[in-house]
Amino acid sequence: ALSTGTTVRVEDDTFTDRDGRLLPVAYSAAPIMVDQDVQGLVVVFTDVSARRAIEQRNKRELETLSWVGRNRDALDEERLVLYAQPIIDVNGREVVAHELLLRMVDRAGAIIAPGRFLPAAEQFGLIEEIDRWVLAQAIKLAGRGIKVHFNISGKSLGSRELISDLMRGLRDSGAAPSLLVCEITETALANDEAVAEAYVHELRVLGCEIALDDFGTGYGGFSYLKRLPLTVVKIDIEFVRDLPENPQNQHVVKAIVNLAEAFGRQTIAEGVENQATLELLKQYGVDFAQGYEIGRPA
Repeated sequence: ALSTGTTVRVEDDTFTDRDGRLLPVAYSAAPIMVDQDVQGLVVVFTDVSARRAIEQRNKRELETLSWVGRNRDALDEERLVLYAQPIIDVNGREVVAHELLLRMVDRAGAIIAPGRFLPAAEQFGLIEEIDRWVLAQAIKLAGRGIKVHFNISGKSLGSRELISDLMRGLRDSGAAPSLLVCEITETALANDEAVAEAYVHELRVLGCEIALDDFGTGYGGFSYLKRLPLTVVKIDIEFVRDLPENPQNQHVVKAIVNLAEAFGRQTIAEGVENQATLELLKQYGVDFAQGYEIGRPA
């Protein structure tokens, strides 16, 4: 602005405050002219944090909308795939079950993690169809005598279609219902507790097992442990990952195991990444374990 004598306008820049805080701004620099000479400069700037936040939100929403079509295409083109992670008995170390983990395959063959495509499916009404697809695959595996854990989203809890699929699949495949373990998070249960509880009871009447996932991270876990016919409590990875080095987590895991035993429930520790953790879990009385030390999803 000083060298050319013209106003300069910048719509998107960042100033740094003295304390190091970054401030998104738009600004203009206008020269002050006196007798054809530049005698000074006026700079006016505006905080554009709100505008930038709106732009970023709009960008995220557009990204989410783009995944709606991709989810639909993946279902129609059979590009959903299940990975499996082994679950072992902590004492005998033999594999007793597998947790089924959903992935998408894009048209180039790349594997897409669920965190990228499932939020759009949940927001725009495709998640129940995806859950029904997962259930169908789980029933097929159970029909081959393989015990599997599968996940159900909160929006599918109470779905009559899913229950009908389960009953028909068990009848047609001859699978033992006890080979199907439905994993439900505390968050999913909290969406509509009355519907969720009725659904859990119905699954148990059919003979399926119920695992309460991510136990210890929510607020209703102890209440659900008392009220629901759960068979398994899954200790969240947050309390397992650094178990040998973290005394607080050691106390939490011991408390969860004692509580589960008091209610007649079994326990699974998620996120086991080394032998030291596995030995501690055995010492604390945890029944089952899964994690990268045992086997990666494949």
